[in-house]
Amino acid sequence: MKQQVPLCFTRIWCRKNEAWLSFKTVTQDRFLVNPEGYFIELPDGSLARISPRTTFPLIDRFPTIGLSQLVARTQFGDDAYFISVPLQSKQRQDPRRVGLDEIYEDPLQQAVFKRPLEGLERYLLLRLIENGTVPFSDVNRMLELRDNSGKSIGEIVITNGICHWEALLGQCLDIRPPSRLDPPSLRTIIERHEWELTGEVLFNLERINRTDLEHALKIKRDGQQALGQILTAMGACRPEDVTHCLNLQEQLKYADHEGIVLIGKLMVSQNIISESDLEEVLWKQRVARQPLGRILVSMGACAQREIDQYESLNGSGFQQSIDESQMGNHLLKTDTISKTQLEEALRIQQRGRQVLGEMLVTLGMCAEEDIRQIVDLQNQVRDAFRSGIEKLGDLLIAQGKVPPQMVDQALRTQSIGRQPFGSILVALKACTAEDVNLALEIQQKWRARAKEPGDRLGEVLVRDKILTEAQLEAPLLRHMREEKPLGRILVEEGICPPEAIIRSLIDRDNARQEQFYAYVRSHMPSSEPETLSDGVPAIAANGLIGRISGMFIKKDRGSA
Repeated sequence: MKQQVPLCFTRIWCRKNEAWLSFKTVTQDRFLVNPEGYFIELPDGSLARISPRTTFPLIDRFPTIGLSQLVARTQFGDDAYFISVPLQSKQRQDPRRVGLDEIYEDPLQQAVFKRPLEGLERYLLLRLIENGTVPFSDVNRMLELRDNSGKSIGEIVITNGICHWEALLGQCLDIRPPSRLDPPSLRTIIERHEWELTGEVLFNLERINRTDLEHALKIKRDGQQALGQILTAMGACRPEDVTHCLNLQEQLKYADHEGIVLIGKLMVSQNIISESDLEEVLWKQRVARQPLGRILVSMGACAQREIDQYESLNGSGFQQSIDESQMGNHLLKTDTISKTQLEEALRIQQRGRQVLGEMLVTLGMCAEEDIRQIVDLQNQVRDAFRSGIEKLGDLLIAQGKVPPQMVDQALRTQSIGRQPFGSILVALKACTAEDVNLALEIQQKWRARAKEPGDRLGEVLVRDKILTEAQLEAPLLRHMREEKPLGRILVEEGICPPEAIIRSLIDRDNARQEQFYAYVRSHMPSSEPETLSDGVPAIAANGLIGRISGMFIKKDRGSA
């Protein structure tokens, strides 16, 4: 019986059967698989996504789990290593044992192809099926295209637009997409050596298990989020509640000494009207609030001297509106203005006596509902200002959106998550402070060691005789000039099939990872610390890479 299970077989089984699959290890870690990926169960019952390549050893380049590392769930049978439940079911179904023969079933055994699949082509196709990029129904069509064109699976995938290069590389190397919660130094997928992190050192020192590590990482990630994100993730409130209170918090900055923010400014900040709309309306309001005579002059209906002449003869009485009516009638009777011009001037004047909100509605710049919402926001800003409430948590409580105890819980999560990662592990009693200090010391020594030459992608391809230095020269110059990944350039220009680059990257990264693990083991407290002397083989430092690199004062970005 086979003793090693490629993880992609488990996920392909889940995709084919529309089910979850779970297995438990001798270290008491419980892993779950579904069509979307790989997860580990945390002590609180929640699931955390994991990276297969970091978590499991590689065998023939596949992340793999050995049966000797699994614990049978004897309540389902003596050899119940894998347990399954449907993804969706109308009625409750009990978990069932999945036989090893089902898991080991070759996903490509029904595939039809004329020429045998190369090792990396098989690897690539299985990873694409696993990730759902290539549906089961399309496998034979792809193999037919491969047989008819003479191209490799990777070339078929890219030239037919099934998958672009970066996505293909990510699926084959199990590189998770960058997260905005990552530190800036880790946001480039090329530099994402997660196996170098403190938690992985502790795991390899056997000070913690995988569950402890992922639990601490989840706390760290949660704590690095904004308070509103934590509350939403907890289910304490809706995203729109947080958005509203953040908006209220923002408007408090613009409140005057009475806590009032002008309606016009609020409407612009809420994108209900534009800044130019507001300026236009305020200008019309200023014009409309002038005396009737000045409005008529600004309209060009009559000259200022005719207004002055009328006022010199009639004066201006106390009841301005009556006097203006008499003036309008006089100008109309003397044919100085037309009836249409008088009516328009009176309409402008009447509009100017409206408040800004009514005027905006009259001009069709917004709806009455918009005005009601803005007036409500204005009142909330005034109330918050007078009560001295400015923080998001307090605003959510005051608005009745979140209970106070939920805000306190979120703040505690945030406080814990902002501590150093080692402190979180110690607080969880996963390991001791001495263990953390040892891991940090090993990590620091590893990162400070002298880097060995010959580890960049171009150098690896030349060393593996996939390319010659002459073939590499032009793509390398383009890589440095355009700052595009070297692997992408080689694939785009048809210089290298995707499989060759992916094989080199997997083997290189696997060698790096194994070298790191050996370094960690050599620094176990039971043995004398020593620095590894055998690095990854390299071509001469004064080769093509060295010569061309000297022409550009740039950081190398050619790892992928």
